[in-house]
This record gives sequence, structure tokens and C-alpha cells, in this order.
Amino acid sequence: MKSNVFNIKTPQIYRCHVHRYYSGLSRLYVRAFKGNAQEPAFYLLFSDVGYFEGTMNWQGVNFRRAAAQECLTLMQKSGMLADTPPEMLQALAEVVHLYILNTEHSSVKIIAGHATRLNEIPSEL
Repeated sequence: MKSNVFNIKTPQIYRCHVHRYYSGLSRLYVRAFKGNAQEPAFYLLFSDVGYFEGTMNWQGVNFRRAAAQECLTLMQKSGMLADTPPEMLQALAEVVHLYILNTEHSSVKIIAGHATRLNEIPSEL
């Protein structure tokens, strides 16, 4: 389990908004604003997204990566593993991760293959 996945100092001062989700690419873009700023300080990109649970806006960017078993359990509960042979579960656990952010009011859960911080995104997004 890795905490503060994006290695951001003072992660609690950022507020986030889901910016775009591209189903064809399974990419989720999140804008992160510092304090009351009107322009994003940076973006978070979650790639190969299979699951999202949470509000469209939240406070903080202190995502942690959950243990593999916690990810697989949520995948099973949500029906994502319905046709997956048991012998494939370990391999799947190595390439898919559960990113969790707990806030005072809610939590955000994202199952994705990869998460990264971007300083900017293409203008067409």
C-alpha cells in the first residue's frame, strides 16, 4: 500500500473536480485547484479505468494505493471479475490498482492501471 501516490506536499489544500472521462480510452482526467484559484494547478490522469466511486468534486489529493486483495475484493463485488478464471487473479492484481482518497465528507475510489500527475493536458481536452 502506497500513501500519497502523487507525492504532493500539503495535499489537503487542493480541491479536485472530475474534468473528463474518455470511455474509448478508459482515461479519467481530474483538475486540481490550489485553494480558491480559478485555474488548475495540475491534473491527475487515471489510465485504464474500470471503476469510479465518488462525488464529482472533493477536497484533497492524498490518494493511497490499496492492497491488491482490497482491489480484487471491490472488483468482485462490482461484477468486474465475473468471467475471470481464478488463475488469472494474481496477474490481474499486479497491473490493476485501487486508488482511494478519504475526505471528511466522502471517499473516492478508482480502479485503474496507472495514475500520474500532469502539469497540463492537450487543449482539446
